[in-house]
Amino acid sequence: MQIFKSKLLLILTTLAFILAISVTMSMAQEKVKITSKYTGVFTKMEQMKLDDIEGHTMTSYEAKGAGSASNGDLTFLNQGMSDLVKGNGTHRGYWKATDKDGHSQWAKWQGKVSTTMSPAGRPIVKFGGTWSFTKGTGKWENVQGGGTYKGMFIGPGIFSNETEGEYFIKK
Repeated sequence: MQIFKSKLLLILTTLAFILAISVTMSMAQEKVKITSKYTGVFTKMEQMKLDDIEGHTMTSYEAKGAGSASNGDLTFLNQGMSDLVKGNGTHRGYWKATDKDGHSQWAKWQGKVSTTMSPAGRPIVKFGGTWSFTKGTGKWENVQGGGTYKGMFIGPGIFSNETEGEYFIKK
């Protein structure tokens, strides 16, 4: 009889555990993959040259652009700052992406900038890092998630950028 009670208790405990896991999994938020590609142009820029190391600059900037995302066309406002030595270093900031219906999403980003010289002696500036949503309005209210970005300068003051990641709307 004692063995029967022990087995019954083990079965009931296992069933309770499975039920708890099932309920937890059904309550989990469904994550959606998201990608975007856009081109931006600097609209404001202020650069300070520091005299501690040759080629050290700190720059604050604003850029505007447009592009497409897996969830529709967007306009972007990107505000950030960089801390570079001879074109290499870190950058960080925020972007706001707005769709045609006026729904917006904000994200915080940070990453690295690298500059190399082409065989023709022109600088090739690339950047990349991570981002995470900080706020949303309309259909983006309570957005959560993040991902990665990468891009490069394609002309004076003009850059292209690609992002990928995932998000969910917190209930």
